[in-house]
Amino acid sequence: MKTNKITIYSVLAVFMLTAVFTGLSCKKLTNATDGAKLIIDYNLIKTTIDVSLYDAKTGELIGREGDKNVRITVTGSDKGGIIDATGMQPANQQYSTQRGMLGLAIVPDNQYAPTAMRPVAFNVVASLDGYLATSQHVSISAPGKNFVRINMVDIENPPAGVTVGKQDGVGNVVGGSVLETVTVSTPGSKAVLTLPAGVVLRDADGNPLEGSLNVLMAHFDNTVDEAMAAFPGGAMSNVTRADGTNSDGMFFSAGFVSIEIRDAAGRQAKTIENGTLELVSVVSPLTYNPEAQRNILAGDAVPVWSFDEATGMWTEEDGTTIVSSGGNLQMTAQLAHLSYFNFDWFWTEYCTYGAEFHFELDNPVCDCFPMYGVMKRQSDNAIIKYVYFWVCGSDPVYTFYAPANLPVYIEWDASYSPAITIDPGSQPTYIENLCSSTPVTVILHANIDPQTTTVTADISAYCASQPDVIIRPSFSVWFHKEGDWNWRYASMTNGYAEICGVEIGATYYVFIYYNGSYYYEPFVVTQASYEYINYELPADVCSDVFGL
Repeated sequence: MKTNKITIYSVLAVFMLTAVFTGLSCKKLTNATDGAKLIIDYNLIKTTIDVSLYDAKTGELIGREGDKNVRITVTGSDKGGIIDATGMQPANQQYSTQRGMLGLAIVPDNQYAPTAMRPVAFNVVASLDGYLATSQHVSISAPGKNFVRINMVDIENPPAGVTVGKQDGVGNVVGGSVLETVTVSTPGSKAVLTLPAGVVLRDADGNPLEGSLNVLMAHFDNTVDEAMAAFPGGAMSNVTRADGTNSDGMFFSAGFVSIEIRDAAGRQAKTIENGTLELVSVVSPLTYNPEAQRNILAGDAVPVWSFDEATGMWTEEDGTTIVSSGGNLQMTAQLAHLSYFNFDWFWTEYCTYGAEFHFELDNPVCDCFPMYGVMKRQSDNAIIKYVYFWVCGSDPVYTFYAPANLPVYIEWDASYSPAITIDPGSQPTYIENLCSSTPVTVILHANIDPQTTTVTADISAYCASQPDVIIRPSFSVWFHKEGDWNWRYASMTNGYAEICGVEIGATYYVFIYYNGSYYYEPFVVTQASYEYINYELPADVCSDVFGL
């Protein structure tokens, strides 16, 4: 059952259904009075979170053709403050993506107003048959637009650095007890799992497994970008330490392994009794040890962590020591339950509200546009997180939940904003401390295609029951050109929209989410300016807005 957390919200979807393309980017107007007319912006939601789910191998949105829907569960301390983009909140906080995307928001309530002193933090947990379950930790320290990218691993088509092994019909289990020792491994023996005779396997409800076993293991090489981009929970995360306390910070990974064991009836092993399973994982010698500030050596100690697929949380288990064996460096862990297991150091220095970024253009383009990049550590070039900024004119933007006292760099990707290019001197952008007060400047260049133009839209509406109230809506959309799956993001503010790089005569597909439904519609752009002034809203919409 869904609960409507907001009784009055934006009416832009009414326009979107009649003139789909009018919900585009973003010139700010000020609410004002005009004679006897009250002009209002009907948009109570001030903080949005656009979630996108990508295939880690192909880089495509999962279900972009409308053929797959990823199951999303919101967990964590502030899950009660998370709603969908129109104010609805399922009782179990479970959502479903459409075409690889999901619009979430923070309920406009003082209890959940994000600030640097009191950020709103939660986990987005994603699952889909045929993919490894994963999650992303989110921490928001100020109102505004936020973007979350989650990469998921297709078991049959994993990305570089991820080795998947499946072995079916192995061993023999009676009453949960393994009758003889079983050893399974991923290709190339990147990860080897041993189930000793006598251990007892039970599912999450305590039921014993029976018969032969089907084992699925995936080994993630921490030195390969594509593998680390699919790190469950993200490298920046909130974790449970060995003493039971929670801590925020960043992982320095030495590799991680996903393990799933099922019997023929589909029961999945979760708990282990009467002993432990042994996991041996190979680790690259190029792995960086942040404590020693060098690449790893035999004898280095590494903490071991486990991942809860239901909550998206990592928990510190114990530790292990790197050893040299057969020409490889490897680690061994004794497992008392099953999930992802991560060999990792944890960096606890961070800030909720990070450095100030300035994006400087040599020539003006649309007032607002998205900037996207991949943040990496300078020490080992490992991916930390994806960063998205919603840039409006000369207004500064900020990083949230950033590692402190750690040199990083950001590799920019301008595909979301075809009207700009990155200056070579800012590609990549090197930053010594994301939590310092020193502003970060990124130089951009206008890249206006003569085949395109800037499209504007101006919208105002009223209800016959309240003719003195003029509504100027705010809303956001995703869109792409027909035949081009490069999605772009745009937003209307106070009834005015402006977006550059649009081709007159071309067909664009616009994607919005409103009142529990998704709309994916084509629109042919025939002119550079659209006006819907003094548009009379249908009576049922006015009832929702005014209760009349």
